[in-house]
Amino acid sequence: MQQQNQIFRFMSFKEFVPDGIRFWIYMLFLACFQFSNGMYFTAMSQMEGSLSITPNAVKMMSHAMLIGLTMYFPVAFRLKFRFTNRTCLIAAALMLIGCNLIVPYVHSTPLLMLLCFIAGFARLFGTFECLSSVLPKVAPTHNYAVFLSFVFFIVLGVIHVFDIASTYVIYFYNWRYVHLLAIGLLLVVILCAYVLMRPFRPMPKMPLFGVDWLGMVLWSTFILSLIFVVQYGNQLNWLDSAYIRAALGAATLALAFSLWRLFNIRHPFLEVDAFKTKNLLNLLVIFLLMGILLTTKTVLQNTFTGAILHFDTLNTASLKWFEFFGMALGAVFSWFTLSRLTWHKKLVTFIGMSFIVLYTVMMYFLISPATNIEKLYLPLVCCGFGQVVIFITLTVYAQATAQFRNYFQVICILGFIRTGIASPIGDAIYSRAISGVLSKNLALLGENAAQSGLPMLNTLQELFGYSVILGVIALIAIAASRFKKAYWDCLCLLLCGCTGLTGRDIIGFFT
Repeated sequence: MQQQNQIFRFMSFKEFVPDGIRFWIYMLFLACFQFSNGMYFTAMSQMEGSLSITPNAVKMMSHAMLIGLTMYFPVAFRLKFRFTNRTCLIAAALMLIGCNLIVPYVHSTPLLMLLCFIAGFARLFGTFECLSSVLPKVAPTHNYAVFLSFVFFIVLGVIHVFDIASTYVIYFYNWRYVHLLAIGLLLVVILCAYVLMRPFRPMPKMPLFGVDWLGMVLWSTFILSLIFVVQYGNQLNWLDSAYIRAALGAATLALAFSLWRLFNIRHPFLEVDAFKTKNLLNLLVIFLLMGILLTTKTVLQNTFTGAILHFDTLNTASLKWFEFFGMALGAVFSWFTLSRLTWHKKLVTFIGMSFIVLYTVMMYFLISPATNIEKLYLPLVCCGFGQVVIFITLTVYAQATAQFRNYFQVICILGFIRTGIASPIGDAIYSRAISGVLSKNLALLGENAAQSGLPMLNTLQELFGYSVILGVIALIAIAASRFKKAYWDCLCLLLCGCTGLTGRDIIGFFT
């Protein structure tokens, strides 16, 4: 029994640290890392004015941070087994401190993107060290349905809570104070790690020889170039701009070199077996559809609450509490259905997507100047619930189907869509759609109706209606493989008639 209890003892701490608080020290570290970024979404509008940069530049910074976070996954265990726990935590905190010190005073967009990329990488560096250390405590049997439910609730939940906190700091003080607050929290991490922890490595020391750093640079260049094209396309008039053509050329060259290295070097950054993971294409498509649907919250809903309802910053921030509550419910639901009831992952994914579609349906009927803030609570609970359920379920599915050596590479590939290109695509689609549909409604209703806001109301309602249709298509795609043969044949005939594809193409897509 004594040996069994020692399994759950965190050996990275010094002996004078009580066992009862060691887990909570890791949770403190985890919360501090989740708060620390290179840039903060709640400070986007203030950064535009202070640094004299465009909204698209600020969004590119946020995407660079998320891609930096994604690119950490393939080298996660190599760094963990090369350095001690204490070294990893202190190094990640120092990198984030450096980024938070520099970012508020830099006016160069490429340099800001580089700093945000490094900050994203460092943030997950520290986060992974904390989460991998508490895995035996949270899930002693290494049940990833339990562990990932915990992970996504903590990570996404803490992000929402600190978004609310940073909003209040920015509202009453200045956006640069958020960076100072992050630096203070990271100094606490460094002090606690240095005083309370000892150099400990869970595995024999593994050198970093053979890590394909050039592959990381090439894949990052590829995905960031595509994001640049999607994000700036409307502003620069797409292929009429030399910048867009240059970005497409850079993406093509980076992809070509990445694929060449994929087949010709011994240990590429992403291996061929990772791309052969079962149903990887299906997972990418689901994440893409989910990312586009979630953009309705950041584009359409924010336009509605700002331009129609005239919510101030604090009222808008208060809505995040209900999204956080929905995420908590989603994490509990995923844990119970996947680990206790052992439901089929397709069913749980279908339920999660249904709640996101339900959010768009409710918002469709709430587009009115008479809508008060209380009516938005339930839709946001549904949105947070569905988002977390899909994240957890598809990540558990990837873990169950991928080889262990390729699992984090698969997570990186999914991140190309999940935290990469999906959000910019949705942003570009809805931003362009608002301009086009609003012009049509202004022409139909006349200029006098513009003062009442009726054209914008009709535009938002129409776009939420299109989102509902897209959501229904996503639900059909998820559920199609579970239909009986007669219904499956009818669906194939319908899709063949609408898309021009053959039945074999459609069957190959869903199976």
